Amino acid sequence: MSSRARRAFFAVVLFFTVCAVTGTVLQRRVGAQSQTDQGQLRDSLKSFTSVYALVEQNYAEPIVGDKADAAIYDGAIPGMLRVLDPHSSFHDPKDYARMREEQHGRYYGVGMGILEMDSKIYVVEPFENTPSFRAGIHPGDVLTMVDGKSTDGMNTEAVSKELRGPKGTHVQVSTVREGQAKPLLFDLVRDEIPTPPWT
Repeated sequence: MSSRARRAFFAVVLFFTVCAVTGTVLQRRVGAQSQTDQGQLRDSLKSFTSVYALVEQNYAEPIVGDKADAAIYDGAIPGMLRVLDPHSSFHDPKDYARMREEQHGRYYGVGMGILEMDSKIYVVEPFENTPSFRAGIHPGDVLTMVDGKSTDGMNTEAVSKELRGPKGTHVQVSTVREGQAKPLLFDLVRDEIPTPPWT
């Protein structure tokens, strides 16, 4: 092998050796950095759960159901996004479903128009061929309970939220009807309710 060929061979070997060493050093640094980042993330999550547990233990009443969801969906996640990326927003499953309904011009519910009057929620009309129509709910019925929750103090928006939900799920509605001695109980299965484009 000539001296020129030996020099070229040595240069190629040296080049690949330097690349291998540099790659190993960088990989170790990146690996160490990602392990550090993962460790910091774990510590932050531990701190969050510790604070949440402390608040839960010392809160005036039990934090369950909607209150627990609100702490996460309305508090922790939006707060994190405001700090990390103020241009992003978070929608909990119900908000996301409502947004999709508005975009597609349909929703899943029981299909009735309601009105608040004299602190009561009245059925204006059950829409034709919807769960409430098929079940026999009448115009003028007063909605008193939805899934065991009293409608006292609720407005039409709050009652509508309770009536809506995923397709095929059940919702129990109790009504008071003029001429009936006892409240009427309806077990409705939510279905797709088309809405006209102008609403």
